[in-house]
Amino acid sequence: MKHVLLISSILIVLGGCSLSADEPPLAEQRSDLFDADSDGVINARDLCDNTPQEAVIDNDGCPTYLLLESNNSLRIQFANDSAIVEPAYREALDKMAGFLKLYPETFLELQGHTSSPGSDDYNQNLSIQRAKAVQAHLIEKGVPIDRLTLIGLGEGDLMLADNTETTQFVNRRVVGRVKGFKGDIKEAWTIFTQREQ
Repeated sequence: MKHVLLISSILIVLGGCSLSADEPPLAEQRSDLFDADSDGVINARDLCDNTPQEAVIDNDGCPTYLLLESNNSLRIQFANDSAIVEPAYREALDKMAGFLKLYPETFLELQGHTSSPGSDDYNQNLSIQRAKAVQAHLIEKGVPIDRLTLIGLGEGDLMLADNTETTQFVNRRVVGRVKGFKGDIKEAWTIFTQREQ
């Protein structure tokens, strides 16, 4: 009985060893699948070398637009009772002007805001003056006036409601929002889509 049990154990162990699978064959790579600029399009199909990292690309690896989130909105803060754009904001305004020139189908809505101290009429007028100051800088940089919309909101849309010096500063602003930007709409394609020659 012991011999039968021993022989069966040996046969089970040896039988298990013979069931191990052979290594699967490695697929032969027939094409160069390297993507030098890391845009998601292999070099063999890529028509545009060195695509910027923040670009959205088409089927050929060429940029269709840049994802410039910072250029899709603008925020300029103002001193108390002032409609003067501080020099620190000139660079942001210059970038916005460049973005608007690059995408002529877009326009910019400028919303002027104030903090709560002051009369409603005074704050309404001041919010419009702030939006006009930002508009003037963009026009000076070559943005057509018909692509800039002004809205004066006065103190009607406070970001922060408490009445401290810090929250008043946060509320004294012009916010610019890009409208008409169609960059997010892309035609769907797959890796199997054929490029027209």
